[in-house]
Amino acid sequence: MTLRSLLLIAGLLITLTARPFPIDLKGVDTTRTAIYIRDLRWGTDLVKENIDRPLIPASVTKTVTVASLLNLADGAERFATPVVAEGEISDSTLHGNLVVKTCGDPTIESSFLEEAQGFVDGIADGLRALGIRRINGDIIIDQSAFPDATTPPGWMTEDIPWPYGARLFGANFMDNRFRLRLPSKETTPHVPDLKFSISPSKRRGVKVDRKDGSETFLISGNTRRGFSDMFSMPYPAKAMKAAIASALSDEGISVGGSVLKNVRPVTTEIYTHHSPAFDEIMRSLMFRSDNLMAEGMLRAIAPGGTRSDALVEERAVWAMMGINSRGVSIVDGSGLSRDNRLTARFLSELNAHMAYDEFGTDYTSLFPRAGLDGTMKGFLADTPLEGRVAMKTGSMKGVQSYSGYLLDEDGHPTHVIVFIANGFRCSRAALKNSFQRLLLKLFDVSLQEN
Repeated sequence: MTLRSLLLIAGLLITLTARPFPIDLKGVDTTRTAIYIRDLRWGTDLVKENIDRPLIPASVTKTVTVASLLNLADGAERFATPVVAEGEISDSTLHGNLVVKTCGDPTIESSFLEEAQGFVDGIADGLRALGIRRINGDIIIDQSAFPDATTPPGWMTEDIPWPYGARLFGANFMDNRFRLRLPSKETTPHVPDLKFSISPSKRRGVKVDRKDGSETFLISGNTRRGFSDMFSMPYPAKAMKAAIASALSDEGISVGGSVLKNVRPVTTEIYTHHSPAFDEIMRSLMFRSDNLMAEGMLRAIAPGGTRSDALVEERAVWAMMGINSRGVSIVDGSGLSRDNRLTARFLSELNAHMAYDEFGTDYTSLFPRAGLDGTMKGFLADTPLEGRVAMKTGSMKGVQSYSGYLLDEDGHPTHVIVFIANGFRCSRAALKNSFQRLLLKLFDVSLQEN
């Protein structure tokens, strides 16, 4: 037999044995789509495509953040923000300043966590309990214990003005978001020092922009008919200070408004605000895909340290687990950065490790369930897999991802599921439907038999 004949036969065998890609949908880049579905009970792979390809993961990065923190902290831990009077107190007067010592708690007065509220009222109650009716100095929001309050690399400039692009600071207040109304320029809550550059036009709609670090909103379009939307706060400490001052005024407590220096070195605790427990914060951020809270939980990995310090500790956790992190690069805690890269193998090994009895349901219970919870409420709804698949979703332009588990009837993980698609040209809805069909094809018969 000639060499040419052997080559033809070899080519034919390769063609006959080649498996079709599991997602059969025009517009899917099969070289930049990773799928890994592994049976944890038997250690066998059901689907294994491009699992070592580094891809932009979007919000499934949050699963890495919470898994890393659970390895280093107790889920019952809380952020603590003390508020103190610095100076002497006499004759119902604080001869000094009221100081809020912030630590990066992302939940203060959050609308998503009831236990996080009451911060401003707690300060007013504490002053009233001490009989303080006047503060000669000012309200100081001290952020010195929180270094590197910068925007993570890879966040897009167009994300900055919007609530999902709110940056984490030492002082965070009311989810670092506010409502703007035009043409009145009223804000709720009150955000001081905002500026507006408005370019009227007759075109329909309103376009809003703000550069990172700037307090100027660039607005174009027709605002005469009224406009209202939510935006991120440039500097939440200013809104926090304004809210405290307003609450104290309502209680009849006056504030001088100028920082007093060289006050007597006397410190009196006024109030200490405690956040909800870490596990409650993590559940909220996972179910709603909250970027601000995810960034806060990343920084909780290295309290008082920089973002880089937290990421170093996070990588040490992966090494301790023995997880293959080749090709992995993470620069934030939320996944909003387009500089992040994860592999399906890494996520699968991470999820498999966290499914062990050591963590019980501390980790797996953080994942929204298909057809029932949060970002998964519309996924696999009214199918045999409703409530039986628990996954974190991720999406941004050109990216759709999932990471999580198939659960048995008792809620225990039986399979790890990871899906990351980059660069798809089909509709997002079509891509989601194709992935749902794949899961149903793999699992619905066995579930019905149970």
